[in-house]
Amino acid sequence: MESSSAGNRTRRLATGLLLGMLAVLVLANVFLSAHPLIGYLRAFAEAAVVGALADWFAVTALFRQPLGLPIPHTGIVPRNKERIGESLGRFVELNFASPEVVSSKLTGVDMSGNLARWLSAPERADVFADHVTRLVPELLDSVGDHDVRRFVSGSLANRAERIDLGPLLGEAVAMLTAEKRHQVLLDKMLREADDYITANEPRIRQHVRENTAWLWQRLSMDEKVADSVVAVLREAFAEIGREPAHPLRLRLDEAIEKLASELATSPEYREQIAAHMRKLLDHPALRNYAAGVWRDLRGSLREDAQSADSVLKAWLREMIQAATQALLCNEELRSQLNGWMHDVVVEVVQAHQRDVGSLITDTVRAWDTETVTRRIEGQVGEDLQYIRINGTLIGGLVGLAIYTVSHAFH
Repeated sequence: MESSSAGNRTRRLATGLLLGMLAVLVLANVFLSAHPLIGYLRAFAEAAVVGALADWFAVTALFRQPLGLPIPHTGIVPRNKERIGESLGRFVELNFASPEVVSSKLTGVDMSGNLARWLSAPERADVFADHVTRLVPELLDSVGDHDVRRFVSGSLANRAERIDLGPLLGEAVAMLTAEKRHQVLLDKMLREADDYITANEPRIRQHVRENTAWLWQRLSMDEKVADSVVAVLREAFAEIGREPAHPLRLRLDEAIEKLASELATSPEYREQIAAHMRKLLDHPALRNYAAGVWRDLRGSLREDAQSADSVLKAWLREMIQAATQALLCNEELRSQLNGWMHDVVVEVVQAHQRDVGSLITDTVRAWDTETVTRRIEGQVGEDLQYIRINGTLIGGLVGLAIYTVSHAFH
């Protein structure tokens, strides 16, 4: 708006100067015989009018046809609107949006350091954390329960099918049983079994009695059998616990080692694991459970984000301050982060370089002719009007110089 207003004022000044030179020329012709110096004034005014008219024609011809006459090579901007848009888009694409230009501008710029210094002020970190916290409810609302169910049954299932869980489980079993850790678990199970026998000895004796014939019960043989059962069980558990090389322990080692190996190599195990995984991920209970967990988590996060003493906001503020301090104190980290940011920006520019040029070209092409003319004239119109003013004055001075030289040799 200001440039348009300034252009209008300059246009009126240039036009007024032209009319003033015309008036001076007319008066000079009328009073030419009154004084010899009037001839010099007429020469100045005459050349000034010619210069003003020539520059007026040149400036006007850029944007429209002077006086509406169909003069060739006038109205240059309207007639070449699309070519101007293409040239402008190509110019910006090659000279401003090129990876080389962007890379040279970013070289040596401490982007991560500048960001860290800006965020190091507590009030800025607080404002940033507050803005991020306010976005949380919107982000949470953008993910519905059906999206969670679809993710569990679709995306997660597809990813799980591409993972060969057999070798992973085999390695996990091998890790869990390394250094005989499973034997510690077996010892605990043996102690638990002994405690169970002690706690349930009356029930054991009752079962023995119920399964003993009445004759033997009369002879109290059931009591002796029960004593033997309890004693044998305890002795068996104690023996296994005492002997590190007990056959049961060795068989357990062999079984676990075989299981780990078959999990990693057996096609049958792999197929069974994959089938069980598909059933698990496809089960409605799992999808409903995941959706329920998401609803609870979403409600808790939303409630926290909207509270005055938000834990999430406080955590974000602390994380920002810790990250900024780490960046400011670690030059190597800043250098690595700057390199990464530099590469990302250059890659983005390279990927969208043509889009920048196309955006400018398509935008100019979509404008109507009057809009293009008005906008370009609004940006450069004031300078063009100064061309008219300069043309008027310089033309007048040239005309005066020629007149003076011609009279000097007479």
